[in-house]
Formats: sequence, structure tokens, C-alpha cells
Amino acid sequence: MSAVAVGAPASAGGSGGRGGRRGALLFWVVLGVVLVLVAVLAGRPPADGDPLSPAATGPLGAKALVLLLEDLGADVRTTTEVPGGDVDVVLLLSDQTTESQSEELERWVRDGGTLVVADPGSAFAPVPAGTTELLGGLVQASTPPGPCTIDALADAGRIDTLGGLAYDADGAAGQCYGDGDAAFVVTAAVDDGTVVSFGGAGMFTNEALGTLDNAVVAAAFLAPREGTTVAFLEPPVPGSGDEGLADLIGPGVKAALAQLVVAFVVYALWRARRLGPPIEEPQPVQIAGSELVAAVGELLQQSRSPDDAAAVLRDDLRRTLCRYLGLAAATPPEVVAQVAADRTGADPEAVHAALAGPPVTTDHDLVTLAQTHESIRKELLHGSRT
Repeated sequence: MSAVAVGAPASAGGSGGRGGRRGALLFWVVLGVVLVLVAVLAGRPPADGDPLSPAATGPLGAKALVLLLEDLGADVRTTTEVPGGDVDVVLLLSDQTTESQSEELERWVRDGGTLVVADPGSAFAPVPAGTTELLGGLVQASTPPGPCTIDALADAGRIDTLGGLAYDADGAAGQCYGDGDAAFVVTAAVDDGTVVSFGGAGMFTNEALGTLDNAVVAAAFLAPREGTTVAFLEPPVPGSGDEGLADLIGPGVKAALAQLVVAFVVYALWRARRLGPPIEEPQPVQIAGSELVAAVGELLQQSRSPDDAAAVLRDDLRRTLCRYLGLAAATPPEVVAQVAADRTGADPEAVHAALAGPPVTTDHDLVTLAQTHESIRKELLHGSRT
């Protein structure tokens, strides 16, 4: 009974732990699936196109305006570059031109082109009106023409601007849909060309173009006659420009980076130059031959093979004598012994025994051999005898 009572809670706890882990795993799996779905749905482009795009068929697109102008006999083009002299009218629903494009477009207008701007934030649009009777510069739906001085809109009726601003009409060449002081549509003469400014692009969208006389007003400027060439000027495709990352860095940042480079070069030159005469550095301490031999012998002694250690000592002595006597490194021991005897008067048999003697089998014999080598080094190389 006691064993069952003790084991039951442990079994229940283990089952609960496994169930908790499965529940946590299921939670993270469901959360991951939800995040993936949200990313897919949020990142999916709209099926009806971008707002104010001439190819978009959604409520905020401008495909209906393209079809209307084509039905009126106009040649409609879509471009990201400022058109040439073969284009009569350029339409800017949203002005995203660069500085160079704006300058080129201004030259095109001065040469006789007609620019229709529906973006109050454009540099080509006049200053919006301040406090006027048009609700402080705002335009309401179903706006009447009011005091209209633009001949092309003489027969136009009310329009639904779908929101927008009124421009200050003071100094404008023509105005319409306002109260005399401010207007939704104003024109300005720029040398041989004309700039027509609308207080907003809402009336050109698919959902508003068929309302009231919106289509009449659009056609009056964009397709005044059959065969008019109209160009929709759209912003360039992202990544199609000729500017690189370096062009996006501000002049101040470039100047700061240049200063850092100059400072680094000056610091490197200053640290690399050594002022004063060269400093004599102490040479490495030369280890005596006896100490080196003893150290090598001690290391080889650890291998428990006296004959291997003896072979190393003999080879080292042979190479040393060869260098001293001017012999080749591979000269046999008997030749080395004979040459050493001829030049120094040493005993050739003793030198040969030190270079190629019998095998060494004990540590005592190895020590004796090392002492013999040291004596030969002192006698032959240093001219001293022990």
C-alpha cells in the first residue's frame, strides 16, 4: 500500500509535465502560423494597383482617366522620364520628381508645354490660401465654378473634389471653383507654357471621375482636342536610379570620415618614425656546448633508450667537426676522424670511437660518451686539454 501511495503522485506529475510541454509546443506552433499568415496578408500588394496609378483599377486608381482620354482621341503615355517636345500635356497626380527632373520639367514648360499638377505639395503648385470664405482654404464636395476666368471651363458645372485645398488666386492668370480670393483650380503662365494647378487629385480617381462634371474639367485640360499627347509622369521604379550608397551620404558625414582617415595616416606616420640613433639591442645569450649536450642528454634519457641518445650526440659532434674542418655534412665518421687527426694531431681511433663506437646500453655509458664528446670539443675546437 505504501509503495502504491508513493508512486501514484509521481506518475500523475510526469503525465502533467508531458501535457504541459505539449501545450506549450502547440502554443508556439499556432503563434508561428498566425505570424506567417499576418506577414503574407500584410505584405501582399493590393490587387487593384497603387493609388493614383494610371494602371490601377481600384477606387483610388486612375485607370478610368486613361480610358476617358483615349476615348476622346488622346495619345496617353506613362513614363518616368521628363518627356520631349512631342508631348503636349504632362500630368502630375503625385509629384515625386527629383531636383534634376524638376529643372528639366520647368524648361519643358517654358518651351510651350502644359503641365497639370494635382499635388498641393508640388514645387510647381502655388501657395495654398490662408483664411478665406472657403472654410479656411478647404474645398467641400459639390463645389460650384464661382467667378471662373478660365475659358476652357466656361461651360463646366459643379465638381466633387473629394477633398483638397484652395490656392491663393491673387496674381493667377486664371481661376475657377473659388470665391475670387481663393480657388481650387488656378493657372499660371510660364514663358510660352502653362501650369494648371488643382488643389487635390481626388477628382481624378476612378471613384470620383464620373461624379458631376469631374470628367468635363479633366478633359478640358488633358484632351482639349483630338490627337493631344498626354504623359502621366510617374515616380521611377525603386532601384532604377544611378545613385549609389556613397551618393546618399551627406557632405558633413563624408568630411568627418575624411578627417578620420587623415588623422589615422598622421598617427601611423608618427608612430612609425624612430627619432634618434639606432638603439643597440643585446644579443641572445649563447649557451655553452656542454650545457646544451647535457640538456639534450637529459631529454633523451627520459625515452629510456641510451643508444638513441648516443646516436644524436654522435651525429651532433660529427656535424660540428665537419663545419670546423670544412668538410661536407655527409662525410663518413672515419674520414672525419682521419682529417681531424691530420690537422690537429688528435688520436684518430679515439675520435672515430666517439663518432661511431659500439652501441650504448646503459645510462653510465651514455654519460661517459657525453663527457668524451665534451673533451673532444675542447681539444679540437678550443685548443684546450683537460
